[in-house]
Formats: sequence, structure tokens, C-alpha cells
Amino acid sequence: MKEYFKDIRLCIGTGEFVSDWQKLEVGIMAGCTISPLAFTMAMEMVIRASKWVVGGERRREGLRLPPIRAFMDDMTLLTTTVPCTKRLLERINTNLRWARMRIKPSKSRSISVTKGKVVEQKFTVEGEEIPSIRVRPVKSLGRWYNADLSDREQVEQLRKDVVEGLEKIDRSGLPGKLKLWCMQFGLFPRVMWPMSVYEVPLSKVEKLERVVNSYVKKWLGVPRCLSSVALYGKGILQLPINSLVEEFKCAKVRTELLLTGSKDRIVSGLAPNPSKGKKWKPKVAVQEAEAALRHGEIMGNVQIGRGGLGRTSGKPMWRKADQKEKRRLVVEQIRRQEEASRQVKAVSLAKQGQWLNWEGVERKQVTWRDLWSMESNRLKFLLGATYDVLPSPDNLRIWTDGDPSCTLCSGVATLRHILSGCKVSLAQGRYTWRHNQVLKCLAAGIEMRRQQVNAEGSHKKGIQFVREGEKSKRAVKSRSTTQEAKDWQMLVDVGGKLVVPQEIVTTNLRPDIVYWSTSQQVVYFIELTVPWESSLEEAYERKKLKYEELRLEAEQKGWKARVFPVEVGCRGFVGRSVISLLGELGVGGKNLRKTVREMSEEAARTSNWIWMRRAVSAWGKQ
Repeated sequence: MKEYFKDIRLCIGTGEFVSDWQKLEVGIMAGCTISPLAFTMAMEMVIRASKWVVGGERRREGLRLPPIRAFMDDMTLLTTTVPCTKRLLERINTNLRWARMRIKPSKSRSISVTKGKVVEQKFTVEGEEIPSIRVRPVKSLGRWYNADLSDREQVEQLRKDVVEGLEKIDRSGLPGKLKLWCMQFGLFPRVMWPMSVYEVPLSKVEKLERVVNSYVKKWLGVPRCLSSVALYGKGILQLPINSLVEEFKCAKVRTELLLTGSKDRIVSGLAPNPSKGKKWKPKVAVQEAEAALRHGEIMGNVQIGRGGLGRTSGKPMWRKADQKEKRRLVVEQIRRQEEASRQVKAVSLAKQGQWLNWEGVERKQVTWRDLWSMESNRLKFLLGATYDVLPSPDNLRIWTDGDPSCTLCSGVATLRHILSGCKVSLAQGRYTWRHNQVLKCLAAGIEMRRQQVNAEGSHKKGIQFVREGEKSKRAVKSRSTTQEAKDWQMLVDVGGKLVVPQEIVTTNLRPDIVYWSTSQQVVYFIELTVPWESSLEEAYERKKLKYEELRLEAEQKGWKARVFPVEVGCRGFVGRSVISLLGELGVGGKNLRKTVREMSEEAARTSNWIWMRRAVSAWGKQ
């Protein structure tokens, strides 16, 4: 067969030009033995030779529907009367016979609608009757067609399939993390296509998402009171789980954009509504998203938070984007709108929305790789502590009726009190132990950079040669000023009483890290704090003021001194001051990400241990 078709060539001609001769590729041997392109062209010839016998339906918009539509070997005939249908069916069967093809009536279906109602009408091909969808419903391109002309049964079946899939995953006996993975990459992709082609109301999807949320909370081991903002939000803590409602809206918007943006005038002019219901309509959502993108292009880059002008990346221009890029921008805008609605919901939450008041805190993103390496109790603690839904005595008093007092002292045992405010825990050294563990991670990252800088040779500036026709490349300047010296030294206040070197200054203060260079007369005083996340700014100002006098004394002795208070939240959220310090010292790239991740994980791990030992009065080696 390959030898027979190997020398076939074709060209395509239009009214304006004629293409070159193209070699025809051989298709799949198990199916069609010629190219899909040639098959499509042959089917188009059959369609054009058949559709002239009848006219298509004229719509109110002034457009006339074609009587024949085809996708590869699937063909749809749409006419206005029964005689026209029979005449068109006879003509197309004759042409297919001429092309050595035939219609399979057993795999075909017919439907006749008169005044909005399905009526019984028989159609035959060479004496063989075509079954009606009233007798035998048919599935075409992933969509079922029946006599009801409604998607109500399919939507209900979709709900049952999702619930059945969740129950099967729940009964699988896998760990909760693997169940989440099965839902995310096994169940959701299977239901996205039916949600795209059927007219599913948004209210049905929201009810279905509440069922999904109950299983997700069960697999994560978190309380049922945890809001969906914590599961799907892109706020302070982002989990690798997608919202069913958000994916549904994005799928419907893509369908709307694909239909309205089609180059076929009939498809774009008569695009149906891909969603049913009054609560949310894809067409209106697309219009609002496009208006927001045009408005954002007029506004340009704006300041966000305290980053200052110029700290944000540039936005793509809407007017310069092509059709594909515009679809991507609209879908991203829909996701931003969903995230904005979650932010509004988080504002109304008294405890679970407290993270909105955190300032100077880096967001934390949990990836699937992090989930695989994270223990179940660690993940449960991270979610519960971030949104304050752990069973602390104060929360138990609200949920049930119990004593909110701390077992170690007489204070009210809130989560903040247990992790950072108990006087007995402070006196026993629990918070000091956590502080030292995080300090070791910070010191390890700085020590790696110190050894790297000291091992580098002296930097010699060479002559830069530029070839003809090329432009000179600007050298990327490092943010760090520590590369000038090769004699950096470091002292860390772990395991002993740190004493600032006498050559720098004489003081009784004990900063956590002293980092200095004798040749450059530069010294950094670094002080680490592990406070409650909402108190990061307060801790920064307090430590800055505490070591200000030490900095002035060092400058009086001729040193260039800088004080760097850094903070890591007790729940594992790193302050931006840590990023600023590491950037100042030249720690970047993989080493920066590793140091920040280790500090975050160590703070969360030690706080989890303090939480588990909250009712034990003994601490240490007793």
C-alpha cells in the first residue's frame, strides 16, 4: 500500500494563487491508508457536489445555515422540510457511492422537530431505516443527543459520575495526598469536556464543588470549618489544587472565545450560549474581562503594596496581542476575578482572614513535590496554623464548651499564645530552641556564600572586544557589595555566648550573627526574630532601634556598620527582610531558594513540635 501511494503529489489552487506540488504522506495503516488531508479534500468535494440540491435554514440574523456540515467521516444534514432532507440524503448517498464509500444507517440517527416538538419521521438509505434518537440516543464528539433536546439528564449524570469518582478515590486506601493527586489529574480532566459541551448552570457546579470540598478537607485532615479560600486561594499560602468552579468558568470562556472568534462567519455569527442560567453568563464575563484589560492598558503599571514604582513587571498590550494571545489574557483575567472574589470573602472571615493584615511577609507556595516530602501531620499543622483552625483551648471553647486557659500558665490559650506568647514556654527555652534552629539554617546559607567569596580570586577588569555588526553587552552588576573583600569572617550566637570582636566595638549586646571584613572595614550586625506573623513589622522596628547605638559606636571607630533585623514567622512564613539580607550578602539563585526554604520548613517543624507538646509541662532532657 505504501508503494502504491508513495509518488502521489497534490497542489491547491485558488483564485489568487496556485501552491507548489506537495508530497502526499501516507496515513495510519490500521485505518485510513491515505493522508487525512486528502480524505478531507475528498469529503469536501462530495459535500460541494451534494449541497446545491437544497437550501439551508435562514436565521433571523440574516445568515443561512449550510445544509451539510462534516468533521472527517462524521456528517450532519440540516434542512427545513422532510422532502428536502430525503432529496439531500439521496444525492449525498449517490455521490458517496461514486467515491466508493457508503453510509452506515445503523450508526446514524435522525430527528425531526416541528413547532418545537419532536415528531416521528422515518428516513431510509437504500431501503434500510435510520434509527431515530427517540429510540436510540447517540453520542457524538463526547456529547449525548436524545429526544428531550435538553441537557438536564446529562447534567445529572455528570453529577453522579463526579460523586461516584470521589467515592472510589476515597475507598482506594491511598494516603490523602495521593487521593488529592488522583482527583486533580484523574477525575477533573474527565469532567472538563462534558462541562464544556453541556449547558451546565453555575449553581449546579457550585453544589458539586461543595461535595468536592468535603472530600478534600477529609483527605487533608483539616476541620470542616476551613473555608474554600484556604484550599483554592492564591493568597499567603497556595496549594496545588484547582477550584472546580474556576476551571468550569475558564472552560466556558474558552468555548465562547473559540466560537465567537471563529473565521467562519456562520459559526461566529450564530454562536450558541455555552452555559445555562442567569447567575453567570460566559458572554457577559468575556465582555467584562476585555473591558478590564483595555482599562488596565490605559492605566499602565501601578504601584502594588510598598514595592514602589517600577518593581512590577510589564503587562502585555491588549491592542498588540493576536487572537491566541487575547484568549489567554481573557482566561487569566477570569482567574484574577475569581481570586478577587476569594479575597473579598476572606475579608469577612474574622480568624481565617487574619493573613490579610500581615505586612512584609513572602507568600508560600506548596508544590506537589513538597506534598510528597511533607508528613501528613506537618501539612495539617501548616493549614490549621495559617488560618487559625487548630483545636486550641480557645477555639474549642468557641466550637464546643471548654476551659480556654493555658495548661502551663493562667493566660488564654489562643494559638498565638501557645506558639509565641506563653511566659512558661519562654522561660523553659522552647522559643529559644526554635530560634536557634532557624538561625542555623540562616548561618549555613551565609557561610556557603562566605566561603565562595573568600575562595574567588581578585577581580581583574579586561578589555571587552566587540565584533563588527554587534553591540557591546552591558555587564550585569551584582547587588552585593561583599565581593570587594576576600577576608570575610562570621560569628554566630549558637551554643555559646557570642562576643563582638574588640577590634570592631566593645559592647554587651549579643547580635545573632556578626559578619565583617577587616580589609574593607565593613561589618553587618544580623538579628533574627521568630515572632507571630502579624508582628513582623513591630519586631523589625524594635530590633532596629535596639542595635542603632551599636551601629553608631562602630562607625565612630571607622567601620561601615549596618544592622539587619530579619524575621521568620513562627508558622513558617519568611519576612522580606530575609530576602533583602541575603541579596545584600550576594546569596542568590539556587542557594537563596534553598536557604529560604530551609528556614521556612525549620520554623514550621519546630512550631509543630511546640504545638504537640503544649500540654506537657516538662521540656528538655527531663
